[in-house]
Amino acid sequence: MAGASRSKSIGCLVLAGEDFPQTAENLFQDWEMTMILKKVVGRSSTRGLLEYGDTTFGPKKFKYTTEPLKSCPADIQRTPLLHAQVFHFLATPEEVSEQIPQLISSRQECGITERPTIVWEPFPASCNPDDRPKFLEACRLVDVFSPNHFEMTALFVRETSHMFQPDKLQTYAQHFLDSGVGPLGRGCVVIRAAEHGCLISSRTEACTWLPAFYAPNASQVIDTTGAGNTFFGGFSLGLQASAGLVEAAVYGNVAASFAMEQIGLPSRALYGEKEMWNDSDVLSRLEECRARL
Repeated sequence: MAGASRSKSIGCLVLAGEDFPQTAENLFQDWEMTMILKKVVGRSSTRGLLEYGDTTFGPKKFKYTTEPLKSCPADIQRTPLLHAQVFHFLATPEEVSEQIPQLISSRQECGITERPTIVWEPFPASCNPDDRPKFLEACRLVDVFSPNHFEMTALFVRETSHMFQPDKLQTYAQHFLDSGVGPLGRGCVVIRAAEHGCLISSRTEACTWLPAFYAPNASQVIDTTGAGNTFFGGFSLGLQASAGLVEAAVYGNVAASFAMEQIGLPSRALYGEKEMWNDSDVLSRLEECRARL
């Protein structure tokens, strides 16, 4: 999404165990982004088992098969990543409440006075009605709160239905906005809803549903694993480029489309100054997505 000329503006922290595949490290290096890879001695890399309940990529179960390596702001001390404009957190509300003040403090100690944009993806297992007050409190520290539709529903009801209920999701999003997302309540809620697209809303922009790039059951969709995380990268870049939620969501949906066209990571190729992903031009796909709105 950033393009070959701006690839270094994309940063990534990788906490790796001693068994981290060299092929994966080489691939990330080939992407020419700013990557900080830290290998933890005596530990295995984080691995998990994701099982989908059916062919719709909807109902799923996940469990770690190794003890996860969890990052924190201390891991990016004295690295270029501390200067980033946007940070993506996959975290519980307790971790958000602890780590964001640590991040801001670390930046201030290095003379970085500008507040970054904080995007929060909630840790799925922490989403339950009993802990909703903790989520509401932690949301005041972030700029973008982005659960998927299952995670948002799980914050309000104990028995979640696999039936897609957009009206209820809008009500849930409004509940968080009324409580306050971000400093001074200027943040937004983005609900990622797989083949149903995404919902964007803030106190200044009404709830808006945007369609996914690919229609349900599209033949191009091979594996949706990682599409949500890829959405965050595109959304963050779009937010920086446009400062508008609709345009940011377009970037997010297009980025996610590349993640689901294969099992594993998309392929990148350079033809002179032109960068292609999965043999497709990102800018052309952006224009196609905008034209559908």
